Amino acid sequence: MKKLLYILTVLGAVTGCTSKDVPDPDFTVTPKNSTVALGDTATFYLTGNPYNLTFYAGDSTHQYEYRKRTSAPGTPQLQFTSYMQTGSQTNSLAILISKDFNGQYDSAGVYSPNTHWTDITERATLSAGSNNTPSGVVDLADFVNDGQPVYIAFKYTGQKSSSAQRTWTIPTFTVTNLLEDGHTKMPVAASVADAAFAVVAMKNPKVKWVVSATNLKVTGGAANSDESESWVITKALTMNRAIPDVGVSVKNISSNTISSYYNIYKTPGTFKAVFEASNTTVYESKSVYKEVVITVTP
Repeated sequence: MKKLLYILTVLGAVTGCTSKDVPDPDFTVTPKNSTVALGDTATFYLTGNPYNLTFYAGDSTHQYEYRKRTSAPGTPQLQFTSYMQTGSQTNSLAILISKDFNGQYDSAGVYSPNTHWTDITERATLSAGSNNTPSGVVDLADFVNDGQPVYIAFKYTGQKSSSAQRTWTIPTFTVTNLLEDGHTKMPVAASVADAAFAVVAMKNPKVKWVVSATNLKVTGGAANSDESESWVITKALTMNRAIPDVGVSVKNISSNTISSYYNIYKTPGTFKAVFEASNTTVYESKSVYKEVVITVTP
């Protein structure tokens, strides 16, 4: 009986020490000054000791309300460079975009009656023989597609003639979503590699696009070569893509209590600075945030 009572006592003590209750985060934030000059330090005084504390300055890419976003209104923009070599054939390169391509990277998928391609070649500047010719900014606002993906393709055509077929290289390729603030750019496809191009050879498989980590290239045949056609198509691209904003970790559960935090804003304006506190264990997580407005004068 005594042994049983001892076991129950020990179990009770252990249970009391392993409570699953997580306390509510308790802290305050007070700015030293609500207005600071550009280049000066914004100081925040802190009380309490939450397990974790994260700071969102409120400037571009550090806004608390955007920490979970995956899309944002904006203007998608395509930019690339090109290099045309050899021959004299015309109209050998076209840029096309589709809202309804089904992702089937073969001739049946590309030419499916349910797939519609819009030729946007005239929106871009193509190389006339110079390397790294900038396309200029190609506005793709009419292809936002309500958040549904689109596909961009380069179509190469080589004619059978007494002239050698063209060779084309695309050294750079980017698609960005320019947000409504007019300066924040979100990457939709950050590079040739990021666009994950896939090759679809149509006619004369000896002449087809080759995809590397750094460029796209198709080498045309010599004079009197057979007619050729080759496509290279991106992965599915979401034109209104946005990257979630992030905060700076100020404190974690293993850190000592902190009484202040400092930040220097790089641009003038009015910013909603947010400190988010969380008490998190394997059993439960509780969080709360405190917001203060900081005005940065020029």
